[in-house]
Amino acid sequence: MRREQSGRRRRGRRVLLSILVIIVVLIIGTIWGYHHATAPINKAKSQSISMAEKYAGLKRETAFYWTNLNKTYYTVAGTNKQNKSVYVLVPQKGAQLRVLQQSAGLTRNQVLSKVWSQRNPKKVLSAALSVFNGQSAWIVSYMNKKGQLCYETLSFKSGKLLQLIENI
Repeated sequence: MRREQSGRRRRGRRVLLSILVIIVVLIIGTIWGYHHATAPINKAKSQSISMAEKYAGLKRETAFYWTNLNKTYYTVAGTNKQNKSVYVLVPQKGAQLRVLQQSAGLTRNQVLSKVWSQRNPKKVLSAALSVFNGQSAWIVSYMNKKGQLCYETLSFKSGKLLQLIENI
């Protein structure tokens, strides 16, 4: 009888050890997968901030946005060496950086308030500063009440609607 109990204990320990090994492997795999999936955007963010510091005199970064309409733009918000609030738009390829004074246009919160009051979306997915038809613009993506994807492009300076794509 003692041998039978001893055998059950060993099997129980093996099962417990197997379960623990599986859990550890799943945790490590999840962490690796997350790191692997976020590495490209983290690299782009780091490079964009470095470029904004070097070429636009950015002293402190407060926000980072990423848009991919016709071209990919990374936008770094922050303060420059003169303690002025700026946006630095960094194209993924080609063109030069754009430096905008935040006071020269609408803020992200103002744009979101406008979209919420006019469209009353179910959920806002993103709001980022980008370039649209050669001018600085806020690109807002959201789900409407029917659960359909919509994009609204608003002028950075005036808030004027530049493009509306609904019900995708």
